[in-house]
Amino acid sequence: MRQPHPFRSALSRAPKIIKGTLLTTLIVSFFSLVSNALFTKVFNLPSPQHLFSLSTWGVHKFFIWQFISYLFIQPISEGISLGSILRLFFDLYLLYMIGTAIVQTRGKKHFLGLYFGGALFVGIIAYFSLLLSGSPLPFAGASPAIYILLIAFVFLTPHARIMLFLMIPVQAKWLVFGLIGVNLFLDFSNGHFLSFFTTGAALIYGYLYPILSWDILSPFYRLHPFEKKAIYWKRRLFNQFSLTLREK
Repeated sequence: MRQPHPFRSALSRAPKIIKGTLLTTLIVSFFSLVSNALFTKVFNLPSPQHLFSLSTWGVHKFFIWQFISYLFIQPISEGISLGSILRLFFDLYLLYMIGTAIVQTRGKKHFLGLYFGGALFVGIIAYFSLLLSGSPLPFAGASPAIYILLIAFVFLTPHARIMLFLMIPVQAKWLVFGLIGVNLFLDFSNGHFLSFFTTGAALIYGYLYPILSWDILSPFYRLHPFEKKAIYWKRRLFNQFSLTLREK
């Protein structure tokens, strides 16, 4: 009797929303990478990478889908490279692992709110960053949305340990926030301000979403006073809004 392949068996257990997101990202990313030269050099038309990446040009043409579609596109390049393939599959792996855990523990609605809601928030910040800098370069990639999922994972499993370099056990909260902090420092010091602002937007969204949506505190005790106040004011505003609706 043939045994099922471990990867195929694990993928079959993934929620439908995760499988659909993975498949869409894989198909759109590969198609855009493969067809980039065909569209730009043969047909002299904007490639799928340009049409689906977020850009001031596209938004001003009312390509509003770009605020979400950039998630499914790899950053602009001349074609397929080893780096682009590795980055794509690493993002897909994290999306599968962390996304599945969030759907199973908090439900599909909160995965959509984290991944796609966070992508919309980051996309708006990216657009204004591009607009203010006057940069014609587009913005693409799922990394900020992956950061948001990782931060939510830290809230759900504050004491989880991850093996760094397969040898050193490190608490997930230090590894995730340390990685984001290092990226912010490198982006700012190297003048990569678009990446700096989008990573910062992902950090803010990923931090506030569990607090305001799940009413849970972060694993950083010194931030608990602020987080408790945020939850208090959220409840107060929600109750006031509900009371106003009932009065009408």
